Amino acid sequence: SNKEKKKNLSEMTDEERNQVVRENYERKGYRVHSGLQFGCELVLYADDPGRVHSDFCVHVVRRDDCLDWRMIQTLVRSMPDLHKTLILANLRADDANGGFVVDELAMATEHAPFRHKQTRKEVGGQVKKRAKTSTTTKHDEGSS
Repeated sequence: SNKEKKKNLSEMTDEERNQVVRENYERKGYRVHSGLQFGCELVLYADDPGRVHSDFCVHVVRRDDCLDWRMIQTLVRSMPDLHKTLILANLRADDANGGFVVDELAMATEHAPFRHKQTRKEVGGQVKKRAKTSTTTKHDEGSS
């Protein structure tokens, strides 16, 4: 698989890096499509794209291993409007197996939650309480 295709990471084109990351998510069960319409390299679908929206936009870190923070900021700011979670994917060599490892960093917002989560874990989680709509109690107006 990755072993036959392996070049030195520094010799790989961005397209080759994207393909390795794409195959990583396909092995995890996602349907992977181009993310160009959302400003990233890939989008991930948990099911048939005709039935569900994609939950994740994947930005593959470029060959020079430098993060372009202005682009990251722009992507992060656009995710709530798209109802997606941004994943930064960094490809590195797996020296033990001769293949590649994809390191991931997901940046979720309250407007683009991890929708695939079915249960909420309470341990160690900080949950904001909703503000009450009425904080005062009305006195009986008829008894003045």
